[in-house]
Amino acid sequence: MYRIYGHQSILKIFNNIISQNKISNAYLFVGEEGLGKRFMAEYFAMMVNCKGEGVKPCFKCSSCVKMLNKNHPDVFFIDPEGDSIKVETPRYITNEINIKPYESYKKIFIIDKVNKMTIAAQNAFLKTLEEPPLYGLFILITPQPEGLLPTIVSRCNMIRFNKENENVIKEYLMGEYNIPEKEAKTLAHIADGNFEEADKLVSKEYLDFRKNTLEEIEKIFKMKEFEVLDEFWFFDKNKENIEEILKIFLSYVRDLLIFKVTKDTTFIRNIDFLDRIQKLESKLTVKKLSTIINRIEQFNSQLHSNVNYQLAVENLLLDIVGGL
Repeated sequence: MYRIYGHQSILKIFNNIISQNKISNAYLFVGEEGLGKRFMAEYFAMMVNCKGEGVKPCFKCSSCVKMLNKNHPDVFFIDPEGDSIKVETPRYITNEINIKPYESYKKIFIIDKVNKMTIAAQNAFLKTLEEPPLYGLFILITPQPEGLLPTIVSRCNMIRFNKENENVIKEYLMGEYNIPEKEAKTLAHIADGNFEEADKLVSKEYLDFRKNTLEEIEKIFKMKEFEVLDEFWFFDKNKENIEEILKIFLSYVRDLLIFKVTKDTTFIRNIDFLDRIQKLESKLTVKKLSTIINRIEQFNSQLHSNVNYQLAVENLLLDIVGGL
């Protein structure tokens, strides 16, 4: 059974679409990773093809049961292969969509991370998107529409996903993981309205990784210029998780900046490290914290280019401790 936490505005849109029987041929679900876009895409697909009477989805009809079991013959899930969706994929979609549904009202293609489509693939897909059969339905999912051709975006009805409030995430953690309310409240605050972040925080392995990363950050801030190069080992050891390290790093530095400027703990995300944030912020200026944030974001962009990893990390560390 699907239990929906939050997403009330999205559910209202879905219900209006179904009740008025005004289903478009393409929707674009937009929002940062971890907000439940794919989950809600599956839920919407279930609503569209539900054969039950009354409230949809009924969870009982043959279509709903097949969706729950992930074996619906008329619902296709498309994911990137590696780092991209290549031109062969839209060709496959074109072939499939020209075959009528086996048993459903709509033949549905849920394309996750559609922004990973190469330009050639997007151009090939556009031809199908422009003139799909009446029974065709595309649900495209992306963290940002900027990576898509404007012509693709213009042919979709955009549905935006936003962060949920803290109480929704708390209820999610309590309902899905049986976490005690007090602990769930703290974790929900750290998760910052993001279901995927909440899922991570349930894992002891991830909590240990996060704690080690935050302690490493504090250690770096206390070091002198060239001795910081000795800390490359941490980034080398965790190279496969470097993007997560940078995300934690950015979150922590932003907390330092927010507390330094406002002295308000309301917007501190890493609330379990509040006492350390309060001690450390006095040793850093607003200008330096702002520059560090920009430098981390710059380094994050470099990761996707052909860069010498050790040299890039060492330059980042030197900049953080004093070379800015």
